[in-house]
Amino acid sequence: MEKDTQILIIGAGCFGTSTAYHLSRRGYTSVRVLDRYPPPSCEAAATDISKIIRSDYNVPLYARLGIESIAAWKSWSMFRGLYHVPGWILSAANLSRPFVEGSIETCKKLGVQGLEKLTPEEIRSRFSVVTGKLDGWNINVWNPTAGWADAGKALERMANAAQEVGVEYISGDTKGYVRQLILDEIGECKGVITADGTRHEADRVILATGAWTPSLLDVKGQLVAKGHSVAHIQLTPAETEHYTALPIMDNLELGYFFPPTNDGIFKMAHSQFITNTQVTQSGITSSIPHTFVQSPADGLPLEIEAQMRRNLRRVLPELADRPFCYTRLCWDADTADRHFLVTPHPTHKRLFLATGGSAHGFKFLPVIGKYVANLLEGTLDPEIVSQWQWRAGQKVTAKNLAHLDPEMELSDLTGWKGRQVRETSNTSRL
Repeated sequence: MEKDTQILIIGAGCFGTSTAYHLSRRGYTSVRVLDRYPPPSCEAAATDISKIIRSDYNVPLYARLGIESIAAWKSWSMFRGLYHVPGWILSAANLSRPFVEGSIETCKKLGVQGLEKLTPEEIRSRFSVVTGKLDGWNINVWNPTAGWADAGKALERMANAAQEVGVEYISGDTKGYVRQLILDEIGECKGVITADGTRHEADRVILATGAWTPSLLDVKGQLVAKGHSVAHIQLTPAETEHYTALPIMDNLELGYFFPPTNDGIFKMAHSQFITNTQVTQSGITSSIPHTFVQSPADGLPLEIEAQMRRNLRRVLPELADRPFCYTRLCWDADTADRHFLVTPHPTHKRLFLATGGSAHGFKFLPVIGKYVANLLEGTLDPEIVSQWQWRAGQKVTAKNLAHLDPEMELSDLTGWKGRQVRETSNTSRL
């Protein structure tokens, strides 16, 4: 691929921004990124106050990538001040036990040091800040090498670094919002059309559109847009200091909890995901993101909040009834086998996909773009090619995956539509 090849990246989240950055570092001179929002794209799964950085995987590929990424998070000046290492406890109740057990085995084989199995009693003894019974925390592994990153700021810094060496970012509801692929009579992808009608043509088009990918392209059921429920609690300065001793705690079936940020934001998330099945503009039935950015009147379903509070009571019961200061449905594109979808399209020549983060992609922000660039250049390791390839029709029966709980359909849940308006109105009348 020549250095003046015109490369168009759709989506400025983790996959798109990392790809733009690495292509620019390799000397490609015509790289353009389109996104509805300026960096860090507020709808991207990667744009958040915190994301877990770890190498705990039962698949060696991702464990190796995790170790490589951790080295970058530690050493790159770009991420200075954004990476924190309190360690984490990876846990499961029942369905995710095989994933946790396989992760221990894989990490030990790759030389990760300090892994320990802990009982709930040992967790409370080691981390006195944990006061809950930890019921349902049936297998627990302490990993002192895991941490978290200020995800939105990291994404923004990488986007800025790419722009400093010539990558063009175009954003906005009209100029940056891609509505259609340009396919010629034989199905070759020539570019895209944005909401303002502008045609952006290129030699290579990369869809790094995450949960929005099925809205643009028929992916034959390989991707499902899933919403991850996130909530924040504002702590006092004294509480912030107290909970700083908390490790990251992630029960793959009961949610995860972060130590607070410097400004006292305690973040938690629900482990059971939401789908929103609709008919897309192209006539395909698929799950489509429903976000609070586009629908600011809406809020978390009542059933989800109740479950999140029950889960919090298992760990930190004294916080379980505190008001949430911010909630979000964070949408990502999940594959059935949790492998990424980084591949050329099998029939649309010149079109590539870099998506399928499956709720675990952000930690690879420093390096994932290197592998996408290798794919474009034809040098991607064959082992990785085989795991990230187009795999429509593949049947997945594995029982050793994370997040095996069945999804919940948004339309089956209650209280979310107009919730922010109702609660604001009720508060104002008090």
